[in-house]
Amino acid sequence: MNWTKVTKNRDAFKYELALLKSLKNCSDPVSDLRDLLEKYPEVIKVIPILLACRDGILKVLNSIETGLQYNTFDFSKKKYDAKEIDDIVKFTKSAGLLDVLCQMDSATDYLLGVEVGLDTNARKNRSGLFLEKMVTETLNQLSARNSDLVFVEQKTFGYVEDKYHVKIPSTLRDRKFDYSVINKGKATNIEVNFYSGTGSKPSEIISSYINRGEVLSSAGWKFVWLTDGQGWKKMQRPFHVGVENMDYVINASLLRKGLLEEIITLF
Repeated sequence: MNWTKVTKNRDAFKYELALLKSLKNCSDPVSDLRDLLEKYPEVIKVIPILLACRDGILKVLNSIETGLQYNTFDFSKKKYDAKEIDDIVKFTKSAGLLDVLCQMDSATDYLLGVEVGLDTNARKNRSGLFLEKMVTETLNQLSARNSDLVFVEQKTFGYVEDKYHVKIPSTLRDRKFDYSVINKGKATNIEVNFYSGTGSKPSEIISSYINRGEVLSSAGWKFVWLTDGQGWKKMQRPFHVGVENMDYVINASLLRKGLLEEIITLF
């Protein structure tokens, strides 16, 4: 852990954090935060940092029903109009941060914890949770219509073998998966990820998925890689490698159109 770096990053916002402390135990958090940001707009730049994001401009995924739709928030400006401040206040409230600010004793200690998490790459890909939710809802609907179909989330392949007596490659027994679906004795593994920006070692991740797909295929499984996000626009080469070497690569749009269901049910 680089403590010098962590504490330096925290101390860079000590004045903004001191202003945020005024929200502790306030009676009208939304109104008080709006007033604070109108008087001291420099506080706005610390909001994404408290949410474990260093980007000054955030594109927040807010819809997956009719295509990936985003709201854009710019936390890097020096001046904001009333609507921009109101939008940032609503964002801070909906993200849960405002409630935390009203309860915490020390925003400085909170930011220290955030910086530790960022320094150890502990931040979760939140947008990926939207895709996982879509998959879960799709599989719930599918299993409700098909009594022969069951699906398992976040378990090991060994768990599937022991519980459902499905053949698995021995090399994967202790490996975890996002989803496994068993339909009339046939099995499908689904892995989900989302890249909002350039990812960490995408080539290595894709290589591991290609290898998993080949190993699972030898045991009669199907492998589906569900991925999306604007980050792939800057990582087209590794993405093309994945598409060319995996049988099933789909995105959120294809998921909504029912392609995942077709893959699972057609053998």
